Amino acid sequence: MVTQGEKLNFYLIVAILILSFTKGALAVLGLSETITQLMIEGLIVLLFFRSILAIIHKKGEIQGTGLTIQLLLLSSIFISFLLTQVNTIQYVLFLRNFLIYYLFFYALFNLPLTTQHRNGIKKLILVLFGLQILFALIKWITIGTEENYIGSISISEGSIATIMPLFAISYLLARYFVEEKMSYILWIILFIGVSLMSNKMGILFYVIFLYFYLAYIHANFSVTFLKKTLLGIFYLSLLFMAFVSLNPRANPEHRVGGSIDIAYLFDYLEKYQTLKSREAQGIQGDGRFDAPAIVVDRLAQKGTLTLLFGFGPGELIKSSFTPYENPLRDKYHIGYGGRLGSLWLLMQLGFVGLLLGMGFHLRLYQKVKHYYQHRIINQEHKILLITFMGLSAIYFIDMLSYSPSLIFNPALILTYLYTFFYISTYQGDTSHVQ
Repeated sequence: MVTQGEKLNFYLIVAILILSFTKGALAVLGLSETITQLMIEGLIVLLFFRSILAIIHKKGEIQGTGLTIQLLLLSSIFISFLLTQVNTIQYVLFLRNFLIYYLFFYALFNLPLTTQHRNGIKKLILVLFGLQILFALIKWITIGTEENYIGSISISEGSIATIMPLFAISYLLARYFVEEKMSYILWIILFIGVSLMSNKMGILFYVIFLYFYLAYIHANFSVTFLKKTLLGIFYLSLLFMAFVSLNPRANPEHRVGGSIDIAYLFDYLEKYQTLKSREAQGIQGDGRFDAPAIVVDRLAQKGTLTLLFGFGPGELIKSSFTPYENPLRDKYHIGYGGRLGSLWLLMQLGFVGLLLGMGFHLRLYQKVKHYYQHRIINQEHKILLITFMGLSAIYFIDMLSYSPSLIFNPALILTYLYTFFYISTYQGDTSHVQ
């Protein structure tokens, strides 16, 4: 029998996810994204507090993968705080911005949740992702293609228009490779369309990588892998040509239905990723390819301790409690490229914090890879394991080459963390073990 406590845990998780996926839609209706974010964080803290009470009641220990790494990370953040000039408010704001979603993660492992509830939350996430296609269609009909208004998730976080569809595509590719149904390819095209509605180009190259990476995981170097590779080259070539023609940023005419000029496309991408247009204003690192060297140079100028522990947790937090509107630009004179998630961590926590922060996610990947090699329960479990390895790849791609979306955006990071939890606690139908 389901207890009232289990029901409450379920409803709290549902509320957190729905709010996370509708921040943008609620903002359009007049509820600011700041208020919605505070509601999400408050519910997460409540959920975590309930998990602590459950641990105390059971007289047990906190459960969850990567706990040691997280404790080491917390220690390195505190050391960085002691060594640098950031104040207590900046330190607290950093903990709030960076660690809040991991409270959700560990709460999941320590709260009583029925199998029915876990399955229900998984279905909810799938529905919430599917709805993004509908919201993108509404956007296209009402205001056309532009970077802002990304599904129902956000108004202005343009990078989400690349990363969110990639999450869905990882799941769809996993299902396609295992079940071999063409309907999943059609769904993939729809999610690429969501990105097109925001004039995004990165998704094209990331989808190509994701296809071959997951094909390799599923089939290794076998005849099946060769077959999927040839099919992939065919599908992706058609997709590439359609994308270049339909995306105004990708063709020389800058219009939907433009010509396919590969030389123009790669020249544009090279210039975009190595922007130096504001060096006359004292701003460096506008391009994503240039920013890492600039960031390391800024740290190295302050010495070895700064390289190891950064400028301090909270140094780049944008808040009314801090003196700079945009600390990265205004204080350190680093442009757009410095917003990469890995560089955001590196500047504040140094190489120690960066390696621990990303090491936690590497640990999740390693555990799922172990499951895939040694403990596949059934076909559905296999699909979810492949999906998560795709999500892991997207996490590292995003952090190292694209954006900070998987640090800040609750819809994405909570989906990623819940998927790992669901896989780790998956039972399913064990009558057809793979």
